[in-house]
Amino acid sequence: MDGTVLSSLEDPALKGPRGLHISQTGQLQLVCGRGLQNVVQVNGEGGVVTLASKTYELCEPESVYFSACTSRVIVRWSNQ
Repeated sequence: MDGTVLSSLEDPALKGPRGLHISQTGQLQLVCGRGLQNVVQVNGEGGVVTLASKTYELCEPESVYFSACTSRVIVRWSNQ
């Protein structure tokens, strides 16, 4: 890798992005938005769908991981 930007994503649902999950094929799949306290899923066209938010008692998400073995999304958050 030479540091070349391959793509970028801007969306109102992504404020203060923190943790990312990249699929095995190299695609951006999940993003933690600390500013809006949410976790979003990114589709192949750059659209986003909110999977979890402060409404679901998610507070300050910091990292996210998708387990293909269990088909579960795992989120680490701060409770400070």
